[in-house]
Amino acid sequence: LFAMISIAAVFSSSSFLASSRGISKIDIFIEQTKSVLMGFIALLVCYLIPLRFYRTFSFVIYGASVLMLLMLFIPGFRVEMNGAIRGIRLFGRTFQVFEFAKVGVILYLAKALELWGEDLTDFKQFALKILLPVGAVCLLIMQNSFSSALLIAMITFLILFFMNVSFKNLSITVGIVVAAVLLMFLTYHAFFAGRPERLESSVGKIFNRFGTVEGRLTAHFDKEEESLEGLSRAEIQQLKDKDRQSENAKVAISEGGIFGKGPGKSTQRYSLSMAFSDFIYAFIVEEYGMVGGFIVILLYLIFLFRCIRLCQRCKATYSSVLIVGLSFLIATQAFLHILVNVRLLPITGHTLPLISHGGTAYLVLSGAFGMILSVNRQLEKQDALEKAQKEAEAAVLSDTYNFDTTDVTYTTTPDE
Repeated sequence: LFAMISIAAVFSSSSFLASSRGISKIDIFIEQTKSVLMGFIALLVCYLIPLRFYRTFSFVIYGASVLMLLMLFIPGFRVEMNGAIRGIRLFGRTFQVFEFAKVGVILYLAKALELWGEDLTDFKQFALKILLPVGAVCLLIMQNSFSSALLIAMITFLILFFMNVSFKNLSITVGIVVAAVLLMFLTYHAFFAGRPERLESSVGKIFNRFGTVEGRLTAHFDKEEESLEGLSRAEIQQLKDKDRQSENAKVAISEGGIFGKGPGKSTQRYSLSMAFSDFIYAFIVEEYGMVGGFIVILLYLIFLFRCIRLCQRCKATYSSVLIVGLSFLIATQAFLHILVNVRLLPITGHTLPLISHGGTAYLVLSGAFGMILSVNRQLEKQDALEKAQKEAEAAVLSDTYNFDTTDVTYTTTPDE
């Protein structure tokens, strides 16, 4: 269902993308269909891989994702996308390494909680074995995508909370993270804000995205009407351009109404430049109305609750953490995207999982879906084995007590 929605929505919303790349919408349709097919292949491969493989190589996969993040700092590999370095080029193709890092962190947490879950009541052990590895990934990501680092931190907190890690340690961690972020923003304003030459230095690059974060927060919470007085026409236009994407998404949702304009009848796709990715939910509501938007939300909720039920069947810590982490990754990113589209949150740049246009993101999240199915396959095998054992035990008991009593002479009353 996600795949069918993806192909239809991306094809219909790709007018701006096709014109900017000088290709036709049919080319975008073929491109997205290939992405969906590759996603199904990734899903099938990850489904067929035994769960013990993920358990054995979790730390290796995490290490590989960190290595890919480090390659963002090597000029020969990094690729700039939308004003930030978010991809690396390997074998002639560009990969968005943040998507691999998200799954890598979840696999690390699953293995770490399985190995050291009992030791994490001590904050020193908790900091060394959980906070340090996850924090390193967040720091590597933060200078190119603050929202992705925040998403990883959020998913980590949810995993630790639902796996009953010490609440005291979680509270201390939240305090440390909030204090660290505030300190970094103060440092940015004290030494780097408004000084582009300092931002180009090796230390300044750490604060590369802080200006973007502040700009998005300001555009979301500030009332433009209160700040337009005394500004020139050019300055007013500049302020409006910052919020243009979010405004166009708002218009698209408003015009969609209850049942929408119908497939292929969107008008905002010509002005909403990211309708195929960052604002595809708003586009879906415009063409399919509130009904279509509700169906998309319902699909993600069904997926999440199915995963929760699956987690309840898991007896091993590793399986439970893997299911919780991957399901929260997909569902949380989906609802962040939706909340941004309906203007309840500032712009984050997160796509709609398994629906938005994309190559690496679609491939990785399809693979994550396959990992969840791999856990389900393992549980089905265990259930079948337990059922067979119970049937065998019942058969043994039946054979033991199934003897002929016709020639037995009772020395007691029939009731006794």
